[in-house]
Amino acid sequence: MKFRLILGLIFVVLFKSIYAQSTPQVVVSIKPIHSIVESLMDGIASPELLLKSNNSAHTFHLKPSQIRMIEDADLVVSIGDQFEIGLRKALKNLNSKNRVEIMSLNNLDLHQFRADKIYEKDHKENDQETSTYDMHLWLDISNMKKIAHHIYLLLVDVDPVNTNRYNQNLQLLTSKLDALETEIEVQMYPFSSKIYATFSDTIQYFEKKYRLGRPVIVTPYHGARLSINRTLASKNTMNDFEVSCLIYGTEVRKSQISVLSEGLNLNVHRIDILGQEFSAGPEQYFNLMKKISNQVASCLK
Repeated sequence: MKFRLILGLIFVVLFKSIYAQSTPQVVVSIKPIHSIVESLMDGIASPELLLKSNNSAHTFHLKPSQIRMIEDADLVVSIGDQFEIGLRKALKNLNSKNRVEIMSLNNLDLHQFRADKIYEKDHKENDQETSTYDMHLWLDISNMKKIAHHIYLLLVDVDPVNTNRYNQNLQLLTSKLDALETEIEVQMYPFSSKIYATFSDTIQYFEKKYRLGRPVIVTPYHGARLSINRTLASKNTMNDFEVSCLIYGTEVRKSQISVLSEGLNLNVHRIDILGQEFSAGPEQYFNLMKKISNQVASCLK
C-alpha cells in the first residue's frame, strides 16, 4: 500500500514538473500589449504584466520579484528602451532570443515626433521632424495585428506543443481586431481632416490612422514645462483656427488645462492612452481603443 502511495506521489510530481516545463513563462511591460499576448495565450497560460499601477511607463522601477520574473522568463515583450526606461538595466543582459523589442520589428507603420512647431497650415510631412520615433504605436490597430502575428511566431517557437491552439487564438484575435478597426473607422469618418489640439503629441497614431487634421501641439515633448510663451502662442493658434477640441494626458495638471482653455470655446478630454482604468486581460485593448474613439469623437463634435 505504501509502495503504491509513493509511486502515486512520484507520478504527480513528475506530471507537475512536465506541465510546468511545457508552459511558457511570458512577461509583458504594458497593458495594451499584455492584452494582445493574453489573447494569444488563451487556454495555455497567462502572461505576467509588469506595469500594473498608474505609474508612468517611462519611469517605473522594478521590484526584486519582477527582476527575478524577467530573468526566469522564456519571453519578455516590451516597446523599447527609450519608452520603458526602467527596464533597461534588467533587460541589457537578457538573451536576445528571450526578448522582443516591439520598436525593432520591421513591418510596423512608425511615425516620428513632430512637436517643435505648434501648427503650420501647409505643413509637409517630415519637415521639422526629429529623428526620434513616437512609441505610442499601439494606437494604430494595423500595428497591433502585425505585433500579434510576430508574437504568435515567437510563442510557437518557445512552445511548439501548443501550436494549434496559438494558431486558433491568432485567427480569432485577428478577426476581432478587424472588426474593431472597421467600427472605429465608421465612427471617425465624419471628423476626417478636422483639427484638434493636444497638450503633448500622444495620439498621433490614432490621428493618422483615421485621417484627422494635424493638431496644435502645445508642449514640444512629453513632460515638458508649459512656458508662458508656449501657452500664449497655443491659445492664439487655437483661436485663429477655431479649434474646438483639446486633448490631454493623465500626467497633465488640471490647472494647466484651465489656463490653456480660459477664454476659448473648447471641449476638453483627458485621455489615458495606456487604459490603466481597465482590468488587465484580453478585453483591455478593445476597451481602451473604444474609449479613446468615443472620447475623440465627443471632443470633435
